[in-house]
Amino acid sequence: MVPGQEEGMEAARPISFSVRYRLFEYLRFVTAHAFHTDASLRDLRGARRIAAHLTLLLVGTVGFAWKTARVGRCDFVLDVQGVRRRTRRGSGSVSWSGVKAIHAYAPGLLVELGEGALPLPLRVLTDAQRAEILHVASAAGVPCPSANPLTLRTHPDEREAVTANVRDWR
Repeated sequence: MVPGQEEGMEAARPISFSVRYRLFEYLRFVTAHAFHTDASLRDLRGARRIAAHLTLLLVGTVGFAWKTARVGRCDFVLDVQGVRRRTRRGSGSVSWSGVKAIHAYAPGLLVELGEGALPLPLRVLTDAQRAEILHVASAAGVPCPSANPLTLRTHPDEREAVTANVRDWR
């Protein structure tokens, strides 16, 4: 068994990809995750929900500018050990035991850490890579509550989520 590998996990080929984040998709990750995980935001209606959404967009835009200026392009490797990321500021890694959950949102997978998160846009992953990431994470005991690999490619429920958000704003 490989050190750090969970018992019963088979060694799979590492999943490697690079991403340069885009503002629009980053904001979609920020707003989707905030409204999905924060009950006080989720319960807002009308003008308050719109104000919260606009605030998230503003704060997210500032965060995006700061993040992209610091890290630039990210090179990822995910395997049975965990997640490794290399940026112009250096390299870092987190074992699967350090991952709180993997969430699936319209723009992609979001690897939630104890502090912060790593967005993995669908545009840089193949269907096979997405399925393998979820398989390896699940095998390591990482909760993947909203990550159904069958719906990640096209996200047919995205239209329903957007419709629900619009309905909630009224």
